[in-house]
Amino acid sequence: MLQHTRGWTPLESGAATLPMAVGATLCAPWSGSLVGRLGPRRPLILAGVFTTAGGLCLTNLGQHTSVPLILLAHLLIGVGFGFANAPLTNTAVSGLPSSRAGVAGAITSTARQVGAAVGIAVAGGLVAGTDPSGFAAASRPGWLLVSGCGVFLFVVARASQPAPAVTSHDVPGRSRD
Repeated sequence: MLQHTRGWTPLESGAATLPMAVGATLCAPWSGSLVGRLGPRRPLILAGVFTTAGGLCLTNLGQHTSVPLILLAHLLIGVGFGFANAPLTNTAVSGLPSSRAGVAGAITSTARQVGAAVGIAVAGGLVAGTDPSGFAAASRPGWLLVSGCGVFLFVVARASQPAPAVTSHDVPGRSRD
C-alpha cells in the first residue's frame, strides 16, 4: 500500500514493517518466560490486547494516515504475535498426554502457518484490482479481521488453564503446618 498510495520505495515500505518484526522478536522469549512462570492465560491476554489494538489502529487507514501511527500499529501487531506463540503452543500441548505432545506442537505450528497463508490470501483478495486511491478503504476489512483475531485470543485465554498455585506443602522440605 505504501508504495502505490504514497509513492514510497520498496525499501521505505519494508522499513515501515520492521516494528512488527522487532515487536515479535523481543516479546516471543518474554512470552515463553511468562508462560513458564504464570501459565498461558496472561500472555494470551497481552497478545489479544496488542493484536486487537494494532488492527484497530489501521481500520481507519487512509491516504494521509500519519507515519508514526502506521509504525505504532505495526509494533503493536508484532508484540501481539510475539506474545501469542508460546502460550498457544503450551495450551495445545498441555491438553494432551506427554506421548502426544509432539503431535500437538506440530498441529499448532501447521495451523499458524496455514492461518498466515489464508490471511495473506484473504487480504490480497480484498485489495485485488483496487486502484491506489481506494486501497486503504479496501484494506479495512482485513484490519478488522486482524482485530478479530486479537479478540479470539481472549477466547483462547479464557479457555486456557491458569497456572496452578504453589503452596507451602508443594515445596520440598517444607512442612504442611
